[in-house]
Amino acid sequence: MTWCCAMASAPSHRVALASVLSLGLLAGCATTSESDYIVPGTTDLRISRVELRGVEQVSESELRDGLATREDPGWRAAVPWLPLIGAEHQYFNQFSWQRDRERIETFYQRRGYFGATIVSESIIENPQENTVSVRVTIDEGEPTRIERIELEGLDPSSKISRDDLLEELPLTPGAIFTQDDYVTTRDALGRRLREAGYAYAAVSGRAFVDPETRQADVFFFIDAGPRSRFGQVHIFGLEDVEERFVREAITIEPGEQYDPQRLNETQEDVYELGVFGLVTVLPAHEAREFTLEDEEDRERLENLLEESDVPDDADPQKSVETSPRPGLAATEDPDETSTETDTQEGADTDEAAGNTALGVSTLLESAQLEAERRSRLDPEVPVVVRLKEAKKYNLRVGAGLAVESARQDVRGLLNWSARNFLGGLRRLDHFNLAGYAWAPGLIPREELVNRGVILSSELRFSQPQFIERRTNLRLSASVERDVREGFSVWNPALRVGLDRPIFRKLRLEASYNVAYYNYFNVEESLVDVSTTTLGLDFQTEFLLEYLEQSLILDMRNDVLDPTSGALVALTVQEAGSFAAGGEFDFIKPVLSAEGYVPSDLLGRSVLAMRTRLGSVYNTGRDTGVPIQSRLYSGGTDGMRSFGRQRLSLYTPSGEAVPVGGLTQFEWSVEPRVRLVPNLFSIGDVWGAVFVDAATILRGQLEVDTAANDQGTVSFSELAPSLLYGLGTGVWWNTPVGPVRLDFAYTLSDTTRDPRFRRCADPSTQGTEACVFVPQDQDAIQELLVGYGFYLSIGHSF
Repeated sequence: MTWCCAMASAPSHRVALASVLSLGLLAGCATTSESDYIVPGTTDLRISRVELRGVEQVSESELRDGLATREDPGWRAAVPWLPLIGAEHQYFNQFSWQRDRERIETFYQRRGYFGATIVSESIIENPQENTVSVRVTIDEGEPTRIERIELEGLDPSSKISRDDLLEELPLTPGAIFTQDDYVTTRDALGRRLREAGYAYAAVSGRAFVDPETRQADVFFFIDAGPRSRFGQVHIFGLEDVEERFVREAITIEPGEQYDPQRLNETQEDVYELGVFGLVTVLPAHEAREFTLEDEEDRERLENLLEESDVPDDADPQKSVETSPRPGLAATEDPDETSTETDTQEGADTDEAAGNTALGVSTLLESAQLEAERRSRLDPEVPVVVRLKEAKKYNLRVGAGLAVESARQDVRGLLNWSARNFLGGLRRLDHFNLAGYAWAPGLIPREELVNRGVILSSELRFSQPQFIERRTNLRLSASVERDVREGFSVWNPALRVGLDRPIFRKLRLEASYNVAYYNYFNVEESLVDVSTTTLGLDFQTEFLLEYLEQSLILDMRNDVLDPTSGALVALTVQEAGSFAAGGEFDFIKPVLSAEGYVPSDLLGRSVLAMRTRLGSVYNTGRDTGVPIQSRLYSGGTDGMRSFGRQRLSLYTPSGEAVPVGGLTQFEWSVEPRVRLVPNLFSIGDVWGAVFVDAATILRGQLEVDTAANDQGTVSFSELAPSLLYGLGTGVWWNTPVGPVRLDFAYTLSDTTRDPRFRRCADPSTQGTEACVFVPQDQDAIQELLVGYGFYLSIGHSF
């Protein structure tokens, strides 16, 4: 059967009210085409401009983000299919604009400006361009400030004091009253009670706002419930993973004092097993809304809640419903989606007074009765762990382009992984890359370019809970063909490692590594015996064997985009002949640190800092230190005004090839400031300026060894040898990570630094007898362009 709808004609640029009502009466009709449907109130006028006047005390960008009426995206609407950039046209809708007027006033009320009003508006049509501009003028008025804060219902015998609860909360007497601060304070009070061991703690409240005096009285009602301890742990959602492995990762023991931090730690421990896409750990009374796919699991959870006799209203976010205080406007506890504010005057006020003659006393009495009932809850709290296993197999195919001053390449990627491989939480990953590379790049003279196919294949295997519950086994085997400045290389390698957390934020890693290197297409100056005065001899074929230990303290709040916390890591390598006949003996310690300090000084901002200090000590045979084990700087993870590994010592003759050094010191300071919040509803745009400083020196740091032929350098020599660079960057936080663009410029003069100048007599390199060749004939100076440009996903640190 076909249904049809009739609709009165209307001007093309607006919808008549009668037509809208007709649509409402004919709600049962449907058109034959879904595309024929017109949203009531919509016009064909594109919104050319939305002007908000009088906005001074609040963020205009946040206000605009909350409105449905938005400016047309212009040219971006021509490419709506383009990710991140594309957008749809914005047409003026009369009904949406009426709701936006209400949203503006609500926006101000939530921020403490209860008297804010729209004093004028104008909607100007331009028939020639088929557009409309909207202009409103807002009178913000004066903010409402907090007169007093009362806390009721706290048991004097409680383990937590009133001062502890109220310490450093957003709401303070004299501050502007905002809905967000009110909710944040209420939630913080409940969280502090739960952290003190009161699992069923609930905090409700009421804020009474006087629009005439612009003052607010805030009351919070504490319902702590019994002091609690952990009960049994119940696991739901398992399919292929055996339950015993999950229980090994859970350290909560029945009878221990309740602590919500232990729930968070358990969630992290279970997630780190690497086989779950979703992990949630909650006390049973907060797990009622869990969605479980398995019918048996659903029945188990329902039976658990019934046996535990957990009341439906034991949710700590639930509020005591009360009536407004007589004669005042009342702001109720907002739920997760809305905030209701009522202003009662005249008869409404009288009615409210009649219904709640005792005002706050009535609210307190109700809260006390509720608290007495809830104090009889079972202090032993069951814990519910909800799991959803990740996909067992994953396959990823991609392509990429890497561009840097020292090397460019095009590549294709094929990676696959298997979780819970053969059971037992094992994981197997295979990473494959194939492409073509140019080094140092496409721009230099043809004879300077080393080019060729690049290949990489790595197989990784991991076994969590190896030997004991917190130790992980890591195995990897790889083979690589790479193209670099001055050489190409084949490199098969094997790694066997163990890692284990010592404390929550402190991790220890240890590994055995063996690698074979076969260099070809080698630049002659690297193997020319006349260059041995540099002391960093080059070998075309060798076996490297070493042990490595790392101690890592990670207190960052986020791995990809940290905004607070710190990371400190100490890594030590010991090369020798252990099992496969390694040909080198050296010790290589490297200490690095990162720090992130958030601030509101310039809006939302972060001061990011990093430093790194390392040295290589030749401890045995006269084979020196291989080129890939020496220290370099430059590129995205070093001094950014130099290309990758360009801050280095160089071969003293022939083509300029970086060969590293034995001591490295770096530091960077980078103030980061948010520029645009939530651009295109995708993520924030940030900007930064940064200062990088770094040095690479030939000698070993402070300590000499019998096999050392490079001399030593002291700590006092590090600062005078530093090179400095200044740069700026901008990035967009997207779902794949920060997409970042950086530019850096070298401030220091490298033309006078003997590390970056050739000597007319190569045998005098590094001595006072060196006479520099003319700068325009110096191969090293040709490579040091003085600036760096990077496009990447992720931060340098």
